[in-house]
Amino acid sequence: MVAEGRGPATSATPQLEVAGDFFNPEVPLDALPGVETVDWAPLHPRFARRLQVGAAIRAVVYVAAAGAFQMAVSPRNRAAIAESLPWLPALLWTALGVFCVCSIVWPLIAVPRRGYVVREKDLLYKSGVLWRSVKAFPFNRVQHTKLNSTPLDRRFGLASLSVFPAGGGLGNHVRGLGRETAERLRVYISERIESGALAADSDERSGAAGNAGR
Repeated sequence: MVAEGRGPATSATPQLEVAGDFFNPEVPLDALPGVETVDWAPLHPRFARRLQVGAAIRAVVYVAAAGAFQMAVSPRNRAAIAESLPWLPALLWTALGVFCVCSIVWPLIAVPRRGYVVREKDLLYKSGVLWRSVKAFPFNRVQHTKLNSTPLDRRFGLASLSVFPAGGGLGNHVRGLGRETAERLRVYISERIESGALAADSDERSGAAGNAGR
């Protein structure tokens, strides 16, 4: 027996209204590509050595500054410190030495954990040891790119690629690239930006022509 006043049974799944020709189906989570399956390209082999040389130069500056500061302290004050806190100078010098050694060794740990991938529509860059991050730079959201290289970078044949998003904002930097590789990446991304802009302009004109013909 069918109860009176009730309409026909409806599906439990809500139906989404679609306007025009727009179609936006759901994508199963299992079908999403995994970042761990990406074939990461390592940074230039000389990048770790370049970071070590930079850290060694800074260490020399720190030690020289600390020594100059110690010599600038008057003998009377040094004697007072030696009497009241005899362990303080040794502690400060030990801390400075440990910091300098760690800063020189750290690139050997951090650089192998960095990498990048160039894909058709974006550029991926991973970094980090304890706190890891993966950044994606979609080419259709990039305004322009730029190469940067310090004198020390040029000494090791390296360069950094800066990617600036559309609409302004700070750029993202991919360091540790070979000079030639960085230039090729810059040219490739610039071509992708230009082709994307041309495609968007063509779609806009087609849409305007279609609306005018209605």
